Amino acid sequence: MQEILAWSASLLTGEEPDDMDGAKESLAGYRSTMRGVRPETSEHAAEAEETAALVSRVEKWIASGVEAEHIGIAVRFVQFGRDIAGALERAGIAACVLGAGRSGPGVRIGTMHRMKGLDFRCVTVAEVNDGTVPVKAAVAPVDVHAQQHQDGVNSELSLMFVACTQAREALRVSWHGDPGPFLAPVTGPCP
Repeated sequence: MQEILAWSASLLTGEEPDDMDGAKESLAGYRSTMRGVRPETSEHAAEAEETAALVSRVEKWIASGVEAEHIGIAVRFVQFGRDIAGALERAGIAACVLGAGRSGPGVRIGTMHRMKGLDFRCVTVAEVNDGTVPVKAAVAPVDVHAQQHQDGVNSELSLMFVACTQAREALRVSWHGDPGPFLAPVTGPCP
């Protein structure tokens, strides 16, 4: 969908996404013929709030006719995915954490790496917090090795882009605490 692609491409370019109605076109080779709703961002003070809001969003998607198996939740770390699965199941929504040979009915939850190559009608990319996306261990300090630093940033940014572009109809990106620095084009400067 054009809106998801434009929003996701803004993460790569560092430019604020346009509304797709003006003359400004910054998608440089990226194309989508489908149009839809603009991606949603969701800020929370604490992890429990983010999880509760995520469950609420999934409930709304299901109430609107989206089957649970057509909803994907991408996380940076599998433990947060397991926590989300537990919250969904407590709300009466089946959930399946991808990997380790597990399969079953329900909302699909996986790490950003695991989501590559999959697509869903609706996707939430969760816990895009400062220090989590990008994960500090993946990015060398710039003063130690500038090229390794940039390679790490590019790798983490590509991972975020892939997670976001697995959505066909609706994308929601959430965080608790401070947003990760990759979200600056869509949230404004990080504090």
